Amino acid sequence: MAEDTVAVKIEDVESDIFEKGLVLVPVQPETNNSIETLKKSVEDVMYEKFETKYGGPVRTYERFLSARDWDLSKAEKMLRECISFRKEKKLDDDKSSEELDHLDKCMQQVQPIWILRPWGFSVEKHVLIYVRVSKLKLKEFLSIPEENIKDFYLNWVNRIFDMQNYGNAEKDATDKEWKGNVQVVNLKGISMGQLHISGLRLLNRVLKIAQGLAPENLTKSYIINAPWYFQGAWGIIKKGLNKGIIEKVRVTSGDCKDELVSYFGSEEGYNDFMNSV
Repeated sequence: MAEDTVAVKIEDVESDIFEKGLVLVPVQPETNNSIETLKKSVEDVMYEKFETKYGGPVRTYERFLSARDWDLSKAEKMLRECISFRKEKKLDDDKSSEELDHLDKCMQQVQPIWILRPWGFSVEKHVLIYVRVSKLKLKEFLSIPEENIKDFYLNWVNRIFDMQNYGNAEKDATDKEWKGNVQVVNLKGISMGQLHISGLRLLNRVLKIAQGLAPENLTKSYIINAPWYFQGAWGIIKKGLNKGIIEKVRVTSGDCKDELVSYFGSEEGYNDFMNSV
């Protein structure tokens, strides 16, 4: 995939990522004193599966440091809390038949109304995610137990981690920059009736989980075709987001087509992406 000059759809590499058990080590950054200090400080709780999931033996620590502006004490706190959370939720454990049945139930309940869809990989190996908000049915979320939605989301985030690791392993080895998600949220066709306040707050609580669980997960988010009345909903959503994430979000009434096409290497790929949901 490193030699691709156009974007790659997930179905073309899905079996390598999820079915063959293929474990690739992403390109690692150069280590430094801060990384080594953080690594040493959490030796008592760190485990191999965690490092693998978060990008490798150096990248893991860089991600947490970057998420906390390279403040060692804050990065250690975030990292310890993340490890504790993953252990509590058994996110890196082998699943029992009962746990697999529960996840299957969550999948059946949430997947039909889940609007965050990973399309594939950009030319530079970012994970490309498309969100067509006109398909959102917030009221239906309220009929599903919140814990089931969160369990579905945690499993979904874990799969995105695997995609990120694959992309960052297959890119040019001289490119040391972490490639996170590029997310396009299309508000074309949205109605005010869809912005159900209770549903928005529920979705906000679910998505907020990723802020502690997935440091430096997002490279850029484009909220396009935003109508004037979206500002009220954005005000609610922003309350659950930290400053670093908000700075990566661009909200516009336009479509950002020229900028988005560059991620695909062709207008054909861009059109396929925009018509994928």
